[in-house]
Amino acid sequence: MSDLNLKHIGINYPAVWILTKREVIAFWRDKARIISSFAQAILFLLVFGYSLGQNTFPPGFNYKAYLASGIGALTILFTGIFGGMGLMRDKMFGFMKELIVAPVSRQTLMIGRTLGIAIQTVIQVLIILTLGIAFGFLGYNPDLFLRILIIIPIALAASMGIVGIGLIIGTKIRNFQSFGLIQTFIVMPMFWLSGTILPITNDSILYPIYQYNPFSYCVDLFRSVLIGINNFDIWLDILVMSAFAIGLILLGAISFNKMDVS
Repeated sequence: MSDLNLKHIGINYPAVWILTKREVIAFWRDKARIISSFAQAILFLLVFGYSLGQNTFPPGFNYKAYLASGIGALTILFTGIFGGMGLMRDKMFGFMKELIVAPVSRQTLMIGRTLGIAIQTVIQVLIILTLGIAFGFLGYNPDLFLRILIIIPIALAASMGIVGIGLIIGTKIRNFQSFGLIQTFIVMPMFWLSGTILPITNDSILYPIYQYNPFSYCVDLFRSVLIGINNFDIWLDILVMSAFAIGLILLGAISFNKMDVS
């Protein structure tokens, strides 16, 4: 039976846990993906951290800390979007058909997958922040551990919204080539116009776009918590990020409910 006949069941929390665990275990068993997470983080940190000298920025501006906090937030964007590719893989290889006919609602399937990808994202964020500390980019302040603990729920909430984008894309397209093209037009502008790598000052012609990029507020909140640097008020960061996450989760749920797996 399809979800249309099982709406009265609601959310099956044991099934949510099983689906979440499946996503986390799949990530843990994919050693190439774990290694690539380390390699990508090291590449960004070393290339940008050491190629852009401190003389490039105003005195007192710690670019390495700025970079490490931004790369931590960037992980949310890439991991969340590519979570949609996993959905498309399940559609192509028939696993999604088996899930759809199971006696659980589509809402349960969507929540389990979203939460699993979000937990993967948090793990990768912690990996990158650990590397940032190991390289000395984030310093060794005694309160840094507490700041990282605060980052965990922030990363989890932000990743839920980004996963929603991945779900919308993954439910609408049917091949990996199209996914790559679409995610490039979505991910790259959000990435480069969020101040992740380089600051975007208010005298830049890109600043208006930066202000309207919802991912900018996620990056800004990361930096505010980790290193105390922010361009927006922290409550505005929380408000925009929360609205973005809730809106994309709802849109992702609608798209998932309408998904055709035939």
